[in-house]
Amino acid sequence: MYIESVRMDIERRIELITRPPTEEVITLSELRELLETHPSPVAYDGFEPSGLAHLPFGVLRTIKLRDMLEAGCRFKILLAAIKRLLQKFGI
Repeated sequence: MYIESVRMDIERRIELITRPPTEEVITLSELRELLETHPSPVAYDGFEPSGLAHLPFGVLRTIKLRDMLEAGCRFKILLAAIKRLLQKFGI
């Protein structure tokens, strides 16, 4: 899938990256330049687990992860678990 994604048309990759539930991206011209110069850019998703996760949290995050991977992006998930643990103990 990765090799196919890198060979995918730039317009299709932009469509995958920017379609809902995406709310914010760099400008389209910057995104286009990034995809033209870096065949597999890194996308980040960071969150702090503060309480129970609700259904949209898991579903929407999974949909966007799939879109980004299909578009040829590498993906890093940043979990702020240490911060949550410190808050739990009042530190």
